[in-house]
Amino acid sequence: MASLPMINLGDVPPVTMDDFRSRCEGALDQAELEALNALLNNEPSDDEFVQSYQAHEIQMKNVSGRLRAQAWGPDVRFSEKSFAGYDVYFAKMIQDAFAKSNPMEKEQDLDKARFWLVDCLAGVGEETVKHVYAYAIKLQICARWARLSEKAGDAAVLNVINANDPDFVQE
Repeated sequence: MASLPMINLGDVPPVTMDDFRSRCEGALDQAELEALNALLNNEPSDDEFVQSYQAHEIQMKNVSGRLRAQAWGPDVRFSEKSFAGYDVYFAKMIQDAFAKSNPMEKEQDLDKARFWLVDCLAGVGEETVKHVYAYAIKLQICARWARLSEKAGDAAVLNVINANDPDFVQE
């Protein structure tokens, strides 16, 4: 998998997710492919990388949920979901992202935290399957950002408006 092109946050994805998955089919064994699919589909897995990534995603949701609940006032209850481990630096990155007033900057910072996380989980040195998993997450994030546009945003807003008032559909 050393032939995977470099990818940074904000890049246009150099390959599609389908192309990436087909490349992986020839390079990964069945257990690794199952772990990759679990990672990308947020499904349970016995793989250490997948479990750690998913635990950090839970931590992200807990931190963001707690911050939102605090902003809404003292009467709002928030129950955190349990997860293995706690990453102080990652939690700080999430808190800093939520301090941003611009929603797009907030999302970018959350994805920067995810990029940082998968790099940490993959480690340095000789490439392993963990680097493939990290690349998959980065590719998924970049693909999501590539789909964002003003036109797509306008369409999403219209969908919400039309769903809330079906008697007055706007186009």
